Amino acid sequence: MRDVAEQAGVSKATVSHVINETRFVEGATKARVRAAIQALGYRPNVAARSLTTQRTRIIGLIVSDVTNTFFGEIMRGIEDVLIANNYSLMLCNTNEVLEREEYYIDILLRQGVDGIIAAATSQNWDALNEAAKLNIPIVMLDRTFTDAQSPYVGVNNVHGAWLGARHLIERGYRDIGILAGFQRLSTMRERLSGFEQALAEAGLPLCPAWRIASPLTIEHGKRAIMQLMTLPQRPRAVFIGNNLLSLGALMGLQELGLSCPRDVAIVGFDDHPWAQVSNPPLTVVRQPTYAIGETAAHRVLDALNNEGSLIPSALFDCELILRQST
Repeated sequence: MRDVAEQAGVSKATVSHVINETRFVEGATKARVRAAIQALGYRPNVAARSLTTQRTRIIGLIVSDVTNTFFGEIMRGIEDVLIANNYSLMLCNTNEVLEREEYYIDILLRQGVDGIIAAATSQNWDALNEAAKLNIPIVMLDRTFTDAQSPYVGVNNVHGAWLGARHLIERGYRDIGILAGFQRLSTMRERLSGFEQALAEAGLPLCPAWRIASPLTIEHGKRAIMQLMTLPQRPRAVFIGNNLLSLGALMGLQELGLSCPRDVAIVGFDDHPWAQVSNPPLTVVRQPTYAIGETAAHRVLDALNNEGSLIPSALFDCELILRQST
């Protein structure tokens, strides 16, 4: 930093203000400092800088499955906002394993991240208390807890699932099953609730054997649809609560020699490029994934910049996208 200051003809304090954006620096002076930084190949020591600023300018992101393009699109929205605001992202993937989630939360707290955005796997996150003690803001993403105090960014899952089930009913289907996913996740519970609400409004029963709970993987989607479609009495339509389950279901139907919608109609939750090119193209309930990511990033930055202020949650609407699977 001393070398940069000498080359730019300014004080070390001015170099610090340019790097950390802690005080206004006149444009020409700032340009000289940045030119000196580039010429000398100077890279500020983040650990040392954080001792002065009490900020690492790093946000931790906890997701359950990085292979799921739903989270990939959300991460793109988060990252675009953070980069524009001079923050970096530290990504943690839990694979829906509670112990790994606890491990990563501990790592993020020890790294001293400025905030955490989390699609939590557990239902009871004791580490939230530790983060609160350290004044680290938490934004819940996609999933939340009952009575959670942190702001939540997600969608109206109940209404989204209602839209999908209602579409099947309006198409004339009466025997409707559901691949319901993990019921310990708030998203899956809410989507099951919306599905059941639509059936109840239409006076349709839900056969217990037609409600399959499972982990959110392609393989479990394949197993679940094969279980449904080999029952003595099988549904004529299926609502699927997650995009990986939907992809697995289409693979399972192909293995059974069944076609959609001739043998079974399908509506999936989540839209992705493969859903448009599947055979047939899949009718889905679409979430505004990029906007969810953008909003979650803005919420955590708002919490950092307005310490002590109440940061509101954000709930987006879903959209039914009609294709040929129903």
